[in-house]
Amino acid sequence: MNKHRLLFALALLVSTYLSVTLLHLGIDKFYYILADGKKFATFPDLRVQLGIGLSYVFISILYLIWLGKHFHDPPPAVTGRFRDVLKSASPFLVLAFIAYPLGNDIYIYLHSGLMNLNRVNPFVVRAAAFSTELSPYVDWGQTSTYGLVSQAIFTVSAAFVAVHPLIAVYVYKAICLALHSLNGFLIWKWLPPTERHRVAIAYLLHPLLLMEQVSSGHVDLLVSTSLIAFAISYAKWRYWTAFTALWMGLLAKTLPLIWVPLMAIALLRRGQGKQLFRMISASIAIVGVLTLTILPDVSAWRSLLNPGVEGQFQSSLLAIARFLLDITRIFVAPEWLTLEAGRTILLGLVRLTILSFIGFYAWRLWRSDRYWDNTPQKLLEEMGWVTLVLLLIATPWLMPWYSSILITFVALLPRARLFGLTSLAFGLSSSAQYALASNSSIKSFVSIGLPIAVLIIGSWLLQRRSPTSGVVSTSTTDPLASE
Repeated sequence: MNKHRLLFALALLVSTYLSVTLLHLGIDKFYYILADGKKFATFPDLRVQLGIGLSYVFISILYLIWLGKHFHDPPPAVTGRFRDVLKSASPFLVLAFIAYPLGNDIYIYLHSGLMNLNRVNPFVVRAAAFSTELSPYVDWGQTSTYGLVSQAIFTVSAAFVAVHPLIAVYVYKAICLALHSLNGFLIWKWLPPTERHRVAIAYLLHPLLLMEQVSSGHVDLLVSTSLIAFAISYAKWRYWTAFTALWMGLLAKTLPLIWVPLMAIALLRRGQGKQLFRMISASIAIVGVLTLTILPDVSAWRSLLNPGVEGQFQSSLLAIARFLLDITRIFVAPEWLTLEAGRTILLGLVRLTILSFIGFYAWRLWRSDRYWDNTPQKLLEEMGWVTLVLLLIATPWLMPWYSSILITFVALLPRARLFGLTSLAFGLSSSAQYALASNSSIKSFVSIGLPIAVLIIGSWLLQRRSPTSGVVSTSTTDPLASE
């Protein structure tokens, strides 16, 4: 008990420092830019970067230590009340709400909402082409990359900009806090009574979710909500509700698109071919309505795929490849590896990673008849693995909050050990990106290297203990124990 209290006190102390520092930085930055100061993307200097980045990493490490003890101790008596979970997590939820969003994405969201309020289509008109009071804060001048559901929340929040932009920021954050709490409740409802208390509180307290989905309000939160709603609906064989939940996720961010073929295969294997045909027809109708309204041409649809980051590399496997190519070109073989040749090689590697992911995905679909047991948990696990591989292997531009969706999969699948351990390692390495922001090469090696190392070592240990098991045969009673 004393160890738990010490961890709690340390985590609360550092979280308070982080929350207050982010609040001070955010408010100071808002008024600094308002007074025509020079805009900076995330941190004004190295001191602030290390203060925020290292405290965030420290909290993440404390969390993993607590998590190990949390699942090692005997489970608490079943109370049957979610409010007990919420009460235990409330100090950290409040601190996450107080913390000001890190970075400038919040202003992009609200700027897009202001465009909607002024009947300007953010999928057709570039953000830089429409002036609002938040224009000085907007980094990305492209058309919006966020779908209709995200736009609705942006618009509701942006209505309060007329009162004060900071009020609008916190209205948006209040929505995010409510959704995160809802996600915790839905996970609590999803799990059996023996697991729900421990997993739900671990989910609500995960630093990556508090930092990226609540504090900074990234729309990956909406994808998490849609994923949980999909899981609960599909588990009750409510296919149309699950279909609606999946579309809601698609209309928040395009990531759920990679889950669609897996759901289609699962429906076919359950003899729901007619339902699948109706869903395909409904999807065509939805696409048609969107095309006739807010997404009138190919460029508008393409906007959802974030074309602004094409050819850019951030904290990814391809960022590591670019670094190694630059080192080779400068120090090893400058006579034959020219800058143009390096770009050609990098382009080839981009295509190779995409083909590798497609091959992996096709293999998972092909092996479904032999290895799938047709349960909702198995479908979710397949969805989790393809998401993990997409982010690790085939995503050139990888931001710290992208991996937050994996934590939702972990909470839904607490017995999938290898997947859970790899995703938790990915969450830790993602949290380290801020501390390493000034060194892109080291940041990339840490961000990708740690989860890949855990995946490789975990798979090796798994094969040693159970030679006949595959990579997805990772279910046990303890989500943090090794196979």
